[in-house]
Amino acid sequence: MKKIAFILAAAVAAAALLAGCGKQEGDAPKGMKLASSDSVDYVMYVPEDWRVDQSELYTSAFYSSADATSISASAYGAAVDETVDTWWDGFYKSFCSLYTDCSEPVREDAKLGGVDGARFEFSGVLNGQEYNYIMVACVRGGYVYYITYTSTPDFYESHLDTLGEVIDNFSFR
Repeated sequence: MKKIAFILAAAVAAAALLAGCGKQEGDAPKGMKLASSDSVDYVMYVPEDWRVDQSELYTSAFYSSADATSISASAYGAAVDETVDTWWDGFYKSFCSLYTDCSEPVREDAKLGGVDGARFEFSGVLNGQEYNYIMVACVRGGYVYYITYTSTPDFYESHLDTLGEVIDNFSFR
């Protein structure tokens, strides 16, 4: 009987140890840190050397004061019949009401947190400064979730790999 109890206890201990080996929310990928707060229902990681700004409504990180390239995540309440494309049409119309020289956006199918969505690449000029953007968005649970990459033309190419890592490691709670 003691032998059976010992084997059972060892099996339970081994199962507990193995369960702890899975990736947890706080287990950042190598070279990255958790950027999102507990008040949002997604998990976003950014490179360890990026500066993070957390709020209850969004997550944002930027590279440096000399290169203000940023990556942010946010959610927007969606209408019942909202799709990524109908959201995008309204967003882009608002964007072009604030920016001048808006480029024609390039749209591709994409995934965000494993959910089907779209990727939009575009640019515009605000107060004489050109900005380049990539947005990846999806609709999930009554919200449009989107990651926005913002950079000036000088630094745009420098952090595209970082954006890919952020998107690849983005997940929903």
